[in-house]
Amino acid sequence: MKRILVTIVIIFITSNFALANYYVDGMFMINDTGDAKSQTGVSLKVSASLRNDINIFFKPLFSQATEHSNSIYETDYRQIQGLLGAEYIYSLPQYPIAISFSAGVGISRTEIEPKDDTSGLEELKETGMAYGLWLGGQWLLTQSVAPFIEIGYSKSLYNNDLDGASIGGMQIAIGVRFTVWGKNKTFTSDYE
Repeated sequence: MKRILVTIVIIFITSNFALANYYVDGMFMINDTGDAKSQTGVSLKVSASLRNDINIFFKPLFSQATEHSNSIYETDYRQIQGLLGAEYIYSLPQYPIAISFSAGVGISRTEIEPKDDTSGLEELKETGMAYGLWLGGQWLLTQSVAPFIEIGYSKSLYNNDLDGASIGGMQIAIGVRFTVWGKNKTFTSDYE
């Protein structure tokens, strides 16, 4: 009996993922990390649809900034995050526009690194937990390409070197979603 149930579950899961849409989002972003300054960066989000309006995703991002360039106080700020999450997409009827809401949790690493040891600034590096919430809009340009803008909030939580620091803030991203398997809404039936 257990083998039959396991087999049914495996068939159900694999058939859902075989019929799912798969997306890759490439984006440029401004990442306000609070005490680690406002940084610019890139992100790549890979997602798969569970239903027509719900996706699961993995979103790694990298951002950096340099303060006081070419001086004794030059300092590099970097943040790397890897978040797992879910995304809800509401497609406006009869229009090639969709609104998305997503949330994710995962791992974050923040580094504050002075270039000159004699500046008196301390090097800080720590890995911890992170979470984020985003609201966005997509324009379904074709069945495979959808430019978007996304605004949200991300927060990193640390216990050691950056324990007293406030590492988090607004994120603004602009990018393009590519549908690598499946398709967006069909134009002939939905946009009449």
